[in-house]
Amino acid sequence: MSGRQRRTRRRSELSQHFLRSGSLAARLVEQSAITCSDLVVEIGPGRGKLTYELAKRCGRLVAVELDERLSIDLRAAFADTAHVDVALGDFLKFSLPTCTYKVFGNIPYGSTAAIIRRLVGAPVPPVDAYCIVQREAADRFAGGPFALETSSSLLLKPWWQIEICHRLRRSDFDPPPSVESVMLWMARRTRPLVRGSQALLYREFISESFGRRGNTIRQCLRGVFTGRQVSYLARDLRFDVNARPSELTFDQWLGLFRFLALS
Repeated sequence: MSGRQRRTRRRSELSQHFLRSGSLAARLVEQSAITCSDLVVEIGPGRGKLTYELAKRCGRLVAVELDERLSIDLRAAFADTAHVDVALGDFLKFSLPTCTYKVFGNIPYGSTAAIIRRLVGAPVPPVDAYCIVQREAADRFAGGPFALETSSSLLLKPWWQIEICHRLRRSDFDPPPSVESVMLWMARRTRPLVRGSQALLYREFISESFGRRGNTIRQCLRGVFTGRQVSYLARDLRFDVNARPSELTFDQWLGLFRFLALS
């Protein structure tokens, strides 16, 4: 990569916030489990700070950039780097690999939910995904112990381990965003906690429980369990029947589901 890459102006409509520091990019990549044998798909390489560090660490890198001007700059910068490919296009329409791969990206905050859905719903999901996202979105997907559980976090956790692994400063970006940013790590579980035909039942249970009217877990579980069963489960799983649904941990929700599945 050239030492002085041309500084392309950002397009505000794409919610672009570029990393300023190559040393920060290096630290973020060093935190990952990416090795020289890995295929990595980078979402939104932008000006290439992360791209440069990923290229030094992985076996093959495919950088998917929506901004045509940036993709031209990146192709020029990595023209002599045989294991780096720059693809022009929308990641949400990009054909993901059918072999083992990992994902890294400083993604547009407005597209976070759509990108996460694309990754976890892919025919072959990544084994690891490292995404710089808005802190509020990270809390929603990570849930406990970083924040209260949500239906989004609970719908992911049987199949994914999710952590907030780095907190960034607003001054780390050009231009600085108006919100807090973190790096979210999602690791696909090799042994899912909910398997086979029970997956649909689990998703329906979580979605319906959070969708029911009621401020307490007792009210939200009404119609699923009897009052006596809820009292028994509260004692066994150690939760307060008057707690809000979001105050229960993932393990407690998993315990509730397992009781339901065996009933």
